Amino acid sequence: MNTRLMIEATKANNAGDCTVYVEVSVSNQTEKKKTVRIPTNIKINADSWSAKSQSIIRGKSKDYYKINQMLISQKELVTDIIAELSQKGRFQLSEIKQRYIEKTAPITLDFFEIYDAWLAIKEQKMSRNGIKDFKTLKTHLSGFEKSRKDKIVLSEIDSTFFEKFEIYLSHLKIVEKSKDNDEAKTKLFADSTILKNLQTLRVYLNSQRDKGLPINLTYKKFKIKSKPLPALITLEPDEFRLLLKKLENERLEKVRQLFVLQCSTGLRYSDVVKIRKNHVRSNVIYMNSTKTRQKLQIPLNDNSNEILTGCNFDASRISISNQKYNDYIKELCDHIGINQPIMRISYRGNKEIQEPLKKSEIMSSHHGRRFFITQNLINGVRPEVIMSMTGHVDFRSFKKYIAITDQTRVNAMELWSKTFGKTEDLTQ
Repeated sequence: MNTRLMIEATKANNAGDCTVYVEVSVSNQTEKKKTVRIPTNIKINADSWSAKSQSIIRGKSKDYYKINQMLISQKELVTDIIAELSQKGRFQLSEIKQRYIEKTAPITLDFFEIYDAWLAIKEQKMSRNGIKDFKTLKTHLSGFEKSRKDKIVLSEIDSTFFEKFEIYLSHLKIVEKSKDNDEAKTKLFADSTILKNLQTLRVYLNSQRDKGLPINLTYKKFKIKSKPLPALITLEPDEFRLLLKKLENERLEKVRQLFVLQCSTGLRYSDVVKIRKNHVRSNVIYMNSTKTRQKLQIPLNDNSNEILTGCNFDASRISISNQKYNDYIKELCDHIGINQPIMRISYRGNKEIQEPLKKSEIMSSHHGRRFFITQNLINGVRPEVIMSMTGHVDFRSFKKYIAITDQTRVNAMELWSKTFGKTEDLTQ
């Protein structure tokens, strides 16, 4: 592993000044050379730099000796970090940059540099879906920084910051284009989206606090209030039976097969499209969840077995891009008659917003997973058994998929009556 001081003269500012980097590279006979460049907080004039000696040329700056000593100390700091990480075993180059930023944070403390370095390490350990929330949060924080015209400083994020960030998110609008025409409409973020971003920011701050970075602990005083959850809408058994009839339309038939496979396995879109022959043994699907990396074991039922047999246990034959798939599910449901009027209820602050829609308009791949969970609960399957098939690790995230239907309540009371009977029956 080699380290050197270097600059990128082509990136100098109008005055000719540019950042000095500590470059760390590693190469061997079997792999390509890997490099990471760590920016120091020292800027020098490009004309005064000697790439050969990795220092400012004598006489080119009145403080050349002092600056060169500072640069040497930054290079030595990186060398010490490498030695420290080496003692703990294998590590990624990105971890050197993260550790350097942590050690120099009280001096530089550039929020997004720290965030990016932390994100680079997380990307090595999390799936693409898992890291998505943190990337979305970064986008909103960048917009918030521009909006308030003041740089975000890690140590200054407190409960007031959370309050202002929540207000900023509540005024953000997203643009949606109609699939039928070019007409675009804007709408505000749902409370659930705002809540998700505030929770993600708290998770990030907790991780940085655990690393010993200077964090203002008053951020914990901000209470992230859960909003009322709207009633979940799911497929009914009779609607699922409509999905079991084959269609002549080749495109919608593929969509039907994939959606039925989701409804009968509870798999996420990212997992269901990856099913291959080697995932199925003794009529059980064995695979790792793409999102959570949990081991899944899902016995086949008649519906899932029929779909997989039809595509020769290769779901790529019926796969569709995720965005098109969700659009086509709506079209499919409308086509086969899953289109009764419903009222979608959401919340903004203290306001309840009611939106009249057709059921087909809200259907998506999530409803396949929700149907699987809800129907298994109705059938009396214990939650922990269902969670072992869906890959949920805690009940809090699992319950978001549970749609309590009218039939669930009826079944509960019928079971009660069956167990205890009428009073006169008990006295005989």
